[in-house]
Amino acid sequence: MALALTRAPGREPVVFGYALETLLSTAAPLTPLTLKALERQGLFAHRPLHTAYPCAVWPKAIQLLAAANSPPHTDRETAEYALGLRFGERFIQARMGTALVDFAQVVGPEKMLLRMARNLRSINNFLDVSVTPRGDDGGWELSLYPVREFLDHPRRQADPPHFMRGLLTFAFQHSGAPTARVTLLKHDEAQAVTTFHVGL
Repeated sequence: MALALTRAPGREPVVFGYALETLLSTAAPLTPLTLKALERQGLFAHRPLHTAYPCAVWPKAIQLLAAANSPPHTDRETAEYALGLRFGERFIQARMGTALVDFAQVVGPEKMLLRMARNLRSINNFLDVSVTPRGDDGGWELSLYPVREFLDHPRRQADPPHFMRGLLTFAFQHSGAPTARVTLLKHDEAQAVTTFHVGL
């Protein structure tokens, strides 16, 4: 007998407004063309943001801002990775981000890696993380995927993988592993699953 997936009534996958606010400030200044494109996604950069937004707003905003903030002819992967690095830097300037960095400096990068699900949950309510050691090279395999209650949600989407690669790289390099490397292993857009190799 199949186990039914259940969601709390009215509960939706969302990205939190302060994460979007950080993303917008990372990409500032925004051109009128970019502002218009964001408004079509329901984001009004010159107004106070809502507490939360539908999950689909997050990847679309990342893609728009990465393209808008990159030199001409920059490929999408490079642009999104660079935005992820800058987002990580801006995020630690916020009170919650500073607390995460302080925690990371106390426990070290490996324990930071093992607590990554809790850390990323400060951005949204729909992302879960699994971390598995790789015995062959001493690194780790880190997978991002929807939390159980949203596995079958029609609007759940994967985060842009190279943005996340940039964010994770910044997080590990500033939590006691300055030479940390994060490599994309596979990305399944349909299942909203992304897997990285993390070398600390």
